[in-house]
Amino acid sequence: MKRFISLLVMFICAASFFIGPCVEGAVTLKDEKSYDPLEVLQALNYCTYSLSKIVSFNDRVVLSFEYDNIINNLNLNAITDEEIVKLMAKLMDTLKDEIISERKRERIEKSYQKRLERTLYNFLSGVNVSPQSVVSAAVSAVSSMGSMYVNYQRRIEEYMDESEEIIEALDDEKLDVINSIRKDMLTASWSIIKKYNIDDQYRLTEKQINEFVENVKSNPAEMQHRKLERLLQDNPAFEYFPPFWYYYSLTREEDEVFVLGCLNRFLQTQRPIFRRDILWASVLMERVRLQKETDSQSIRADLEEIIRQSNNSDWQNFLFVGLAYTKLGMVDEARRNLQRNIDNGYEVSLNSRLLAEILLDAGDQLQFEETMKKMLSDTRVSNSDKLYLIGRCRNVTYLNRFKEEISEIRLSAVNEAAATELVSPTYLLTIPNKWLVEDAPFDVRLFNENIDRSYHFESIDDPALVISTKKKRVAIKFPETVHTIARKPEKGITVNIKHPLIDMTLIYELEKKDIGRAAKTLIEAAVPFYSEVLGNYRLKEVAFMDERYIFTAKGILAESKDNK
Repeated sequence: MKRFISLLVMFICAASFFIGPCVEGAVTLKDEKSYDPLEVLQALNYCTYSLSKIVSFNDRVVLSFEYDNIINNLNLNAITDEEIVKLMAKLMDTLKDEIISERKRERIEKSYQKRLERTLYNFLSGVNVSPQSVVSAAVSAVSSMGSMYVNYQRRIEEYMDESEEIIEALDDEKLDVINSIRKDMLTASWSIIKKYNIDDQYRLTEKQINEFVENVKSNPAEMQHRKLERLLQDNPAFEYFPPFWYYYSLTREEDEVFVLGCLNRFLQTQRPIFRRDILWASVLMERVRLQKETDSQSIRADLEEIIRQSNNSDWQNFLFVGLAYTKLGMVDEARRNLQRNIDNGYEVSLNSRLLAEILLDAGDQLQFEETMKKMLSDTRVSNSDKLYLIGRCRNVTYLNRFKEEISEIRLSAVNEAAATELVSPTYLLTIPNKWLVEDAPFDVRLFNENIDRSYHFESIDDPALVISTKKKRVAIKFPETVHTIARKPEKGITVNIKHPLIDMTLIYELEKKDIGRAAKTLIEAAVPFYSEVLGNYRLKEVAFMDERYIFTAKGILAESKDNK
């Protein structure tokens, strides 16, 4: 930890090593290259900010992100001394013991990914799923979530609720080291301010930064807004501290004029201190979302900057950029950004679906078919996304390649009654996990002229569901609520499965022949609590996206319009 803090101090010294006296808003190096003194001030402020967050959050996750986003992300072009650069690299290499493991980092990334998906599905809730609605929802979801690190800081309690193991506090000894080194930082800051004649009124003190960090953690948003408003009034130095404007904009997200004013102030004060700046990218995404599409040149410039400020792991940024290019009619640019995510293995299903849809809408049939072929054979792409795109292009050939996956949604009638009770069938629907979205709500309805039963589930983790981990299937039972007479299984039953990505209706008929011991064994293995199988159902028809398809022994046929 002490090395980590020492590196912060070294950065301050190195960043200003060759800076000469400040004259009329500029400082000059020995080689007469002019530098903005605001860069030096921001370097000081960012380092103080980094230390304050580490102490305030008392969390190795925050320490690790600060290492990634501050220390290991510095723009070394401003440091011309080769020996200093080598020393910094050596010191950075020694910090491995202080940062979280890759396994823990992956868990946080997975949690963030699920949150982004859930946000996307919330935006889609209650609207007709269409290309336009999906694009708009995805743009809004990415913009509202912010980067993974920003989201972690704002929702740290929610991450902790998921798994307390994620949070790993620093020990008292390390905190003592940090507090000791913070005093050394104050001495270093004063030395730089005096040596280069920089106006100290724009340097943020440790106390001011601490107050800012605590205010950002405040809830609700209205209280946070008031606190930050007073902080700015009392401390004008925050005018020149870009993170202030980003977090200030989040306190009144519904006020577009206020938000745009904060974002523009961020961009006016921002300096290229980092090689990749996640806040800069987040600010530009929000500005693009709020801008009216009248100045495409300005939007394109912002999109190019977002790409420059993003790492491959910032997949949500490339998703945003790809969709924004789509709205500008720039299909090739959109394809490159979505394909980047697919190639890197980030959200393959969502990116593949959006890419195929963009190509279809653009009339690029050749590229669309190539993408569809890859999707149908890619196990990372959800069945819902595959079926949605098949429905969009209304291609029975693609649907026949997908027949087996649809047939895997099975319906059976089983007997739950004890030996002394009347036999009344409980209907058992088993769905492969890959048909459902992991963290999205869904509804299932089973009905005909005699029965009508339905369920709503918040996710596949709903306690009312029975999940067979080995078989990777979800089992849903529809029992008889009141049985006063013995019943036989219904001859025909319709099932509707609906979640944010698909609305599919399946029509089943009871098999006339005995389903056989092998089939019974299969059902009992998947759902071990059932002892007697009364009958099995054969899938007869499937309907989705205003089209009906008939299942036959030879394959799937589109139902004739005349027969509807």
